Amino acid sequence: MDSRSILTIKEMVGLASLSVVSGVIFAALSHLVAPTVTLIAGHIGIGMIYGIWFIGGTLPAYIIRKKGIAFLGETIGSIVELLFVSPYSILLYYYGPAQGLMSEIAFWIGKYKSWGWRTMMLAGMLPVIAAYPFDCLVSPFYPACRDPGYPLYLHLTIILTMLVSGAVFAGIVVKLIVDRLVAAGAFRGWPVAQDRIDEG
Repeated sequence: MDSRSILTIKEMVGLASLSVVSGVIFAALSHLVAPTVTLIAGHIGIGMIYGIWFIGGTLPAYIIRKKGIAFLGETIGSIVELLFVSPYSILLYYYGPAQGLMSEIAFWIGKYKSWGWRTMMLAGMLPVIAAYPFDCLVSPFYPACRDPGYPLYLHLTIILTMLVSGAVFAGIVVKLIVDRLVAAGAFRGWPVAQDRIDEG
């Protein structure tokens, strides 16, 4: 069996811990940040912070670097958010797995060996494919989107904003923070630190 698909006990614990952290961040966004942003800037404003909801996949995947981590991380993170009585309720049973799967595709494209800026940004952007149509067509939080007369330019603006947010928060910011921590001596013995040594 491919060693990149087998998790050690240490990696399982790490995945669980990172997913809990992500879930707490998701809950804070859902309960505190998102309502305020919506009042100020509507769905375009939500698009500007949307990428933070994608870190559940990219953060553990970048550190552990094995198959399925992005999917599991985002899924577990959404379940943790659900435990905080998220306003998104059972919709999270879709959002988590679907968004995690899309991030997973980016790492699969790189054969789980490419962890550079382009791969991380792509992993942060692809979840928009799963998120926006669901927001627009199913979620009760954005009913105006279902209006046949809703302007095309607003759809495109929101999608572009979400793509940029995903690339920045789930891609660039995650990589920057983890790389800084690795350089400071954190994550010793983890794949992200070992790959850095091998590349050096």
